[in-house]
Amino acid sequence: MSLPTLSHESEVTLESALEIMRVLMPLLVRSGIGYSEFSAALRPLFYNEAIYELERINQKKTDSSISLLAGLSRREVSELRQVNNGSHELIEVNNVSLPISVPARVIGLWISLDLPHKILIYGEENSFEWLVKNISTEKHPKSILLELKRIGLIEVSDKTVTLLKDCFSPSAKLSEAKKIFIENVCSHLSAGIHNLIENDDKYLEQAIIADEITLDSINRLKYLSLELWEDMSKKILKEAIECCKEDEGKEQAKFNFRLGVYDYSGLMSNK
Repeated sequence: MSLPTLSHESEVTLESALEIMRVLMPLLVRSGIGYSEFSAALRPLFYNEAIYELERINQKKTDSSISLLAGLSRREVSELRQVNNGSHELIEVNNVSLPISVPARVIGLWISLDLPHKILIYGEENSFEWLVKNISTEKHPKSILLELKRIGLIEVSDKTVTLLKDCFSPSAKLSEAKKIFIENVCSHLSAGIHNLIENDDKYLEQAIIADEITLDSINRLKYLSLELWEDMSKKILKEAIECCKEDEGKEQAKFNFRLGVYDYSGLMSNK
């Protein structure tokens, strides 16, 4: 009889994490991030979390113990350890080199060779086809062309392809919007996960769900939500300002507080 590979709790946790990832997938794929880039970026996160857990339970940090907790191979753990000169310490994720996709490498070669922003799609030299073949013989130039067009890095005409300059100039407005989104989602997840794995100091993490309603009813609820949020946010903000004034200069004033509200509507699941 075969033994189960995961406990019931582990299976439920993994299923929950995959459900969250399912929601994140459109953001990743539409931004040009595939499995290879994402899975490689996860390695240092699992490595760091294994170190946190070993410190929590006062267990020695070794390649073997970290490999077991993080699910990384001993070779991967050893490579990550070299980031801190052979010591098992937390690592800055940005310090770990990540794989660069073929489309990104094609753009990199295009720029490094200082080719014109508009080049021929096909040709023996200095064409888009030529760039792709210099990077990879396994990827078809047409596939790379369509991918770069999809994520908004190039414009394609009948015989030429144009590298868009604006795509390499970060939008301050978009960057700030993503930053706020990430902070809000991380805070929400942190509150919920804390409530699941810790027994004290539970955070407020509630939702009201109404099923089997029409779009007109949704609009009514959205309007009411905005009205109530406007009133509540003013009261919370006023109190927060008072707290900031009272705590200014105090040695223990090193925490932050975030209260978030969201609304979302969609078709009911068939599950």
